[in-house]
Amino acid sequence: MASSSSIYILGIGSIGCFVAHSLRSLPDIPPITLLLHRQSLRREFVSTGQKIGLQVGEDGDVDEQSGFNVEVLGVDSTPTSPIRYLIVTVKASMTVDAIRPVKERLGRDSVICLFQNGLGQVEELNQQLFPDPATRPTYMFGIVRHGVYLKSAFQAVLAGRIGCVSVGFVDADGLATSQPRNRFLVDTLLQSATLNCEELDWTSLFRDQLLKLAANCVLNPLTALLDVRNGLIADMVQVKPLITRLLEEISTVFGRLPEIHHLSNHDPSWFSPASLEAVVMDTIRKTAGNSSSMREDIRKGRPTEIEFINGWIIKRGRELGVECVANLSLIELILARSSISDQQATT
Repeated sequence: MASSSSIYILGIGSIGCFVAHSLRSLPDIPPITLLLHRQSLRREFVSTGQKIGLQVGEDGDVDEQSGFNVEVLGVDSTPTSPIRYLIVTVKASMTVDAIRPVKERLGRDSVICLFQNGLGQVEELNQQLFPDPATRPTYMFGIVRHGVYLKSAFQAVLAGRIGCVSVGFVDADGLATSQPRNRFLVDTLLQSATLNCEELDWTSLFRDQLLKLAANCVLNPLTALLDVRNGLIADMVQVKPLITRLLEEISTVFGRLPEIHHLSNHDPSWFSPASLEAVVMDTIRKTAGNSSSMREDIRKGRPTEIEFINGWIIKRGRELGVECVANLSLIELILARSSISDQQATT
């Protein structure tokens, strides 16, 4: 049975399994409900013994956690219990459609934590699902820097720790928030040694989101188009001019963002082309053996998150009078490559 402290998790890919296992490992275990979109997923979960496994390291032992509640959206009798705490780990492009089935169970007292790549999800949620500011949930963002991948259904591998997981609150417009009414979810996440979470104020969290976005704008589309792991990008002399143009456009957009321009502690050097290049190169070094999520999406014929990565740069650039030709070219190439993958998957 759901309780007022139940944590719901929407998305059971690598990050969803990692977060679910980590929370279920806490000494004071909160009730956790997995929200599934297909009956076949429940059957698959039952076949695993209704357990989620986490393997720490490529050769580590698998630790399994059980005791999860499960709901299959649109299949089970329609639950009416409110959802106070919702963790969302689906692809950014799927956020609105994934949350829509539980929209009526979310309200002013709910907290939604988005563990996702990219930016722009909050704006879409406000526009399409929660247009009334008086009844909107509180939003949180989570930035996962660890290397995590799915080895098999409901079994994740924590391949490497890269810094920590950062979490923090934003308001319904993606700006600085006042003290949140309910800290249960963030305090629970902070208890997990496996997640290794830190809570950031909005300024620091948004800065880190932008820095990660810059790295994703370079690594994700290039590794997807070239079909290589992250580390090979650093050695490809041919792509260096393109990376330079991408980062110059991104730096200009970041420098004009009104969300940070008025902040007293804003340092313009955070987002200079040289600083962004250093972030990209550091990310390549730390994730050299990783296959980017966009590369894996292309290889498996799945939709990519390009509209919430380079697409966010294009959108904000247009609003701020910045022409982003290099980023737009990458979007067009990724969409074309995705179309080819779709055609190959159906023939």
